[in-house]
Amino acid sequence: MNFHPWLNALHIIAAIVWIGGILVMAVVASWSAAQKDVTTVSGLLRDVRSWSRRVTTPAMLLLWVAGIVMIVAHGQLPHMWLVLKLVLVVLLSGLHGFLSATLRRMAAGEAVKGTGMITKATALTISAVALIILLAVMRPF
Repeated sequence: MNFHPWLNALHIIAAIVWIGGILVMAVVASWSAAQKDVTTVSGLLRDVRSWSRRVTTPAMLLLWVAGIVMIVAHGQLPHMWLVLKLVLVVLLSGLHGFLSATLRRMAAGEAVKGTGMITKATALTISAVALIILLAVMRPF
């Protein structure tokens, strides 16, 4: 039985859930950073952080596991398109970590670092995802 289509579907589903979660985190972080009173957004921050821990982070881990299994099973790593895709996924993973830490700091009432990055997180996520899709579909090199 060929498991590749199932792994690929699982990989795509996990990617959609993960990216959706990153976008929610980015929008909430950006909006919350603009608020003067942290107490008005503390419930929202708590809920988004909880969702991230229960759904977004496990989706990221599932995406990584499924992707690595497909790479190992099919020996695709030497292709440059895949290497570039992996670099973008590593960058998105870092952005996810940054947003998680930012939301944690905001919820605790601490000073937030990297406000410039917070405002750019949504655009960076969308751009990285667009490049990942182009690389995966077109496989230019």
